[in-house]
Amino acid sequence: MKNRLKQLRKQKNLSQKDVAELLSITNQAICLFEKGERTLKQENLQKLADFFEVSVPYLKGELSYGDLTPEEQNLNDRLVSQIINDVNDEIKYSELSSKENKRAIKLALQSALEYYA
Repeated sequence: MKNRLKQLRKQKNLSQKDVAELLSITNQAICLFEKGERTLKQENLQKLADFFEVSVPYLKGELSYGDLTPEEQNLNDRLVSQIINDVNDEIKYSELSSKENKRAIKLALQSALEYYA
């Protein structure tokens, strides 16, 4: 099972050591968890979820769009639409090439969707 710890950790510019210290566990435990080779205790999962402001199922990689309630899907869809509109507004004034803009948009949307899923 692929979890999202590495992605969340990198978004906050944290090292594995930083996360290990937060939980009072070893760097190796964090490394193994990120690789999916070890599970963390529920209390540590909750600490991480609280720290990164996500749910435990999201952190563990268990939550997908299909798992969301209709209200959550609606919110997700509205967020995606708003992001697209904001990106399109920025492109109007961008000095980047079309190819660079497309790549930047793709990366921004992937990041946003993964974070808010």
